[in-house]
Amino acid sequence: MQFQIVPPRRQERLHEMHFLEHLDQLRGVITASVLVFLAFAAGYFFFSGTILEWMVRDVPVDHFVFHSPSEAFMVRTKLSLILGIMTAFPYIGYRIWKFVMPGLFKNEKSRVMPIVVWSVLLFYAGVAFCYFMVAPGMINFLVRYGTAHVQPLISISAYFDTVAQMCLLMGLVFQLPIVMFLLSLTGLVSPQTFLRQWRYAILIIFIVAAIATPSPDPVSQTLMATPLCLLYIGSALVALFVSRRREKTAS
Repeated sequence: MQFQIVPPRRQERLHEMHFLEHLDQLRGVITASVLVFLAFAAGYFFFSGTILEWMVRDVPVDHFVFHSPSEAFMVRTKLSLILGIMTAFPYIGYRIWKFVMPGLFKNEKSRVMPIVVWSVLLFYAGVAFCYFMVAPGMINFLVRYGTAHVQPLISISAYFDTVAQMCLLMGLVFQLPIVMFLLSLTGLVSPQTFLRQWRYAILIIFIVAAIATPSPDPVSQTLMATPLCLLYIGSALVALFVSRRREKTAS
């Protein structure tokens, strides 16, 4: 059997070619992701007026206003971009996963993929819950403070930015089960610790909900904190089940 010794310079050239191939693949992933995102955003922009009307139809305000000629256009643009990235995100995540997957071991693939999928689903669930449950109650509570001679005159930009920020925050907060599962999986925090400290966790959740909701009413705070408390307890129980199952498998 003969072994072929590759000269050092040729080895460097091979490594350089390998790196350039990966760089070219990454460029393709970024280009395709941006094009899909822009295509969705452009499509949404044509219907952004109808979508915006649908968004404000149940708000107890006679009409919204815009204070500058470009304000309504910018709101519709931001709405189109947000909907575009949320619609294109599964495709973008799939392309990124296909790019990263060859560098992972088999056991890593089986662990990472479910975490990514659940993270995306929880983010969408948080955004939907905030928009359909928390935001309407908050807006209804706040506008009730008007009087016969003090009527709301809200700009569409202020309303949209408030709701969008709350939905984004809720989507991020709904990542709590993923964080707890990773902490349990790595052994940094045991599931038993999560269950023992549930009182402090619920207290912290209600404090975060009070800070996150711009309105001081307890209804909005409770609507935001209740699903997080349920997610905390459910995640701790799931982590405990997975931990005990892993211990039985190891033994």
